[in-house]
Amino acid sequence: MPPIKHNSKPRDRVLSEGELREVYKRAGEATYPFGPIIQLLILTGQRRSELGSLRRSWVHDGWVTFPDGFAKNKRMHTFPLSASAQAVFAAVLGQSDLVFSAATNIERPFSGWAWHKARFDTLLEGVEPYTLHDLRRTFATVHAKIGTPIYVTEKLLNHVSGTISGVAAVYNRHSYSDEMELAMAAYDEYLAKLMQG
Repeated sequence: MPPIKHNSKPRDRVLSEGELREVYKRAGEATYPFGPIIQLLILTGQRRSELGSLRRSWVHDGWVTFPDGFAKNKRMHTFPLSASAQAVFAAVLGQSDLVFSAATNIERPFSGWAWHKARFDTLLEGVEPYTLHDLRRTFATVHAKIGTPIYVTEKLLNHVSGTISGVAAVYNRHSYSDEMELAMAAYDEYLAKLMQG
């Protein structure tokens, strides 16, 4: 029997600077929960499911730590919040440990992604159809544009099969904390300038 052929291909959609500006601007104007979620997706590059289940107890001194077993690759992941991301996080008020909880139960993570995104997208002007994962790809692309080394971007994104893999991944235990903080500060600066354009 011949192998089954899948017509799906990897997505390569990256938002243009104008589109990123529009989405980020509208996210800043939108209400809880989806506005802050979109802002943090843009500012951190994390996966939507991970941000949707983010807990306040995982955030300390401007750093987020996803515990073992939580992230897609099941590994603990620690990354810095930029000044802008910290401001968004601080403005989100909640009644539970979950930063973004379900509308009907504050002890359950945020849900209803498709409905919220469809509603949010009606606010946008001049933005072609995109997925929330496209924001993650855009985050990585902007970091390449501003000169962030790929291995630092991979640390921010929690990619384990990237440039530091195999034997290098086993023996290289450098945390890249300083490098990640510098990269996030540069990314914040890029977004600030983009918003002025």
